[in-house]
Amino acid sequence: MSSNLLGSAATPERLAIVSQTDTITFGEMDRRVRALAGWIASEGIGTSDVVGVSIADEPLHLMVSLALLRMGCPHISLATHDPAPLRQDLIRRCGVVAVIGENPLDDGVRTITIPGVLPRGGAADAALDLPHPRDDAIAVYMATSGTTGAAKIIAYTYRQMAQQGLTRHMPPAARSEYIPSSIQFLYAKKHRLRSAMNGYTGVFHIAAPAEIPGICRAYGVDVLRLSPPQARSLIDIAAMPGCRLPEELHVYVGGARISGAMRADFQQQQVHSLHVEYGATECGNIAVAGPELHARHPDSVGRPLDGVMVEIVDSADRPLPAGVDGLIRIRTPGMVAGYVGDPALTAKTFRDGWYYSSDRGHLNEDGLLVFEGRADDMMILNSINIHPAEIERVAETFPGVIECAAFPLRSMVHGDIPMLAVVTTDTCDLKQLAAHCTRQLGVRAPRKIFRARDLPRNDAGKIVRHELSALAAQRQL
Repeated sequence: MSSNLLGSAATPERLAIVSQTDTITFGEMDRRVRALAGWIASEGIGTSDVVGVSIADEPLHLMVSLALLRMGCPHISLATHDPAPLRQDLIRRCGVVAVIGENPLDDGVRTITIPGVLPRGGAADAALDLPHPRDDAIAVYMATSGTTGAAKIIAYTYRQMAQQGLTRHMPPAARSEYIPSSIQFLYAKKHRLRSAMNGYTGVFHIAAPAEIPGICRAYGVDVLRLSPPQARSLIDIAAMPGCRLPEELHVYVGGARISGAMRADFQQQQVHSLHVEYGATECGNIAVAGPELHARHPDSVGRPLDGVMVEIVDSADRPLPAGVDGLIRIRTPGMVAGYVGDPALTAKTFRDGWYYSSDRGHLNEDGLLVFEGRADDMMILNSINIHPAEIERVAETFPGVIECAAFPLRSMVHGDIPMLAVVTTDTCDLKQLAAHCTRQLGVRAPRKIFRARDLPRNDAGKIVRHELSALAAQRQL
């Protein structure tokens, strides 16, 4: 990273931010970031003080974050839409001394409101020549959104941020990137910071799915990053006037398993250049499957990226041969060391230089990674191991199934009874779907199938299966 945190491609005249209300070059953004750093320092915030950022305005949130990074102040996003108890918990666990932005929490932590015009001179100017923070200093804290609802806090150093940025996949000619999600979400925040640091133009515009194609055309977007639900919505509206994405656009989808059927639908209904990403907050990007792989390996997430090591191991940590499912463990240059304030989980997850992802999958004969889902989603029915992906892959091939999620209904006698929630077209016959699953899966087939309007997902797009289990129990299926 350069001393001002912006990459070599970030020439002063190049656009850094394009939004509904503002267009900012990298030169202007650098000036604003320096002014913000000076003002924050004049408010008594010093190097290594941990600061919360609670700002909904996306360009301002990004520039405040960059200012804190330049000052050597670790920060964490405190989303304005999150309830106060959740934000207070993050403040306590990270040792936040002040919050910049909105929604004061009245819990003794100082809230600093950004003035309309930043002061100049005096203490503000004194911060402009701060030395670059050490590479091993903590740069930013990020809280994950787990499918169980328990947040894990990760501390990135400046070195780890830079190293993870190197494994981020971008087309060679790309200059601009659009993420139609708030910067207050972890996925968007990571990519927004990396785009700014590497000289890409960031398009800021939170929009409904039907508006996304028009925004991509209006701003000349090169790269569009979507969650699985957003990708599904764009498939559904593709036939509507003005709802096709530009043909030259590169689309990246990640955060959860993307079926081969959904990939094919997206390429047929929207654009061909679809990239499916597999990564982890703890490691950065791990693998990417581009359009050339989807036809030959429709369920692969691609070959591990340069500098990334992936092994499939059994319960005793012994490497497994190609084609055999097991636990995915990963090693990357930018891998973090553990979780903040959770030594037990750190010891379980980070062992002997590896990150144990709690994901299951296998490497095929060509060295491509196939992601099967979370290991803790495994169902055990009368001692038979059943993974949700086994059921989902079969169900997804049935006509009229748009998306689906397998999950367990707990039984004192049988263990986990496999169930299936499906989002379908009106013409999909559930009895025929059940017969289709039984023919191909036998005892692994779902015992009950019910129709849902949509599937519950967390902020990262991952299906929250325990909510489906609770719904099934409530319905007494």
